[in-house]
Amino acid sequence: MKLRIETTGVSFTCTRAPEQRLNFDTGRPRVDKATGVPLWLVQVMALDESGGDVISVTVAGEPQVSAGRAVTVTGLVALPWSQDGRSGIAYRAEAITQTADMTSAKAPGAAARP
Repeated sequence: MKLRIETTGVSFTCTRAPEQRLNFDTGRPRVDKATGVPLWLVQVMALDESGGDVISVTVAGEPQVSAGRAVTVTGLVALPWSQDGRSGIAYRAEAITQTADMTSAKAPGAAARP
């Protein structure tokens, strides 16, 4: 089950350079089953007025983002999983793009310093 995440009012900052997802058994790049496009993992900090969390988000196609830069996460979904007695949440997005201003994200509602 895919659970859509509402990201209105959330700012995202890329915290690490994107890494290509690899198949654990073969070491080959993992690909999107529907499109055949290679999958990438991007670590981002999600921040809103209640606080922040660092999450890793999978996206198809190499995202052109840099660590420390503000990014836009489009179509974010949570995918709960359970396997061999372990469970967690995987995150997937339709796209992750660097914002045009190329500055790091600021907390929502934060005032600019002179």
